[in-house]
Amino acid sequence: MIVYLLAILDTITAFVIMFHVFFGWFSPATVFYHALYVFLKGLLFAKSDFASKIDVVVGLYIFILLAGFSHNILTIIAIVWLAQKSFISLWRPAASVFT
Repeated sequence: MIVYLLAILDTITAFVIMFHVFFGWFSPATVFYHALYVFLKGLLFAKSDFASKIDVVVGLYIFILLAGFSHNILTIIAIVWLAQKSFISLWRPAASVFT
């Protein structure tokens, strides 16, 4: 059940980052909380999972976005990373039920 929750939060975070950077829809406070979520989640699982180490880097990049540095390619990479990770997390448990 926690896998689904984390995957949904990753999807929401990718959405928030994308619409904050490209359209300015979300406040910096909202983006800060999502950056904090990704960063802390990455730290929590970093010893056992390589993908979580990437989450730490993505979380740090989101903090850097808040400081005013934005690079479109890096932002797209961060968004795609979070989106594909959440898609795989949502897909894998559902697929294992049918096998």
